[in-house]
Amino acid sequence: MMELFVHTPGEEHPDIVEVEETAVVRTLVAEGDDGRVWVEESEEEIDLDLTFRAAGIRHHQHVHRGRCHQIEVVVRWNGNHNHRYAPATTIATVEKWAFHKVAHFSDEQEAQHVLAEPGADHFLEGSVHVGSLVKPGSCTVTLDLLPRSRFEG
Repeated sequence: MMELFVHTPGEEHPDIVEVEETAVVRTLVAEGDDGRVWVEESEEEIDLDLTFRAAGIRHHQHVHRGRCHQIEVVVRWNGNHNHRYAPATTIATVEKWAFHKVAHFSDEQEAQHVLAEPGADHFLEGSVHVGSLVKPGSCTVTLDLLPRSRFEG
């Protein structure tokens, strides 16, 4: 038996799911669902008919399940900036793009800024999957690039 950290749309934090490494990846997808599964930070979907072992999924690995093949991420910073990511892409990866390509921050400025959902009372941790932030019926996520100080005591 092994434990996986399973990220799902609508849930910012992953669930811990126990699976047999000889079970097929499809066990992570609801029956009749057109869901897909990705390993964290991977662009390629996992074949649902492979076993966890054959797919190379290991104990305590982070995976994402969902229906969106790509997530359109809109970062709001002096206008809207769009970029497509696989659903298992982490906020840490999106931050690198936003900090370097959108805002052109120095290292010092990066440390002072975060990404957050519009109207949120907290910033997003780097380990959150962008696919976890989609709402039902959508494959788009809007994020604000904000000063970290906005969320401090």
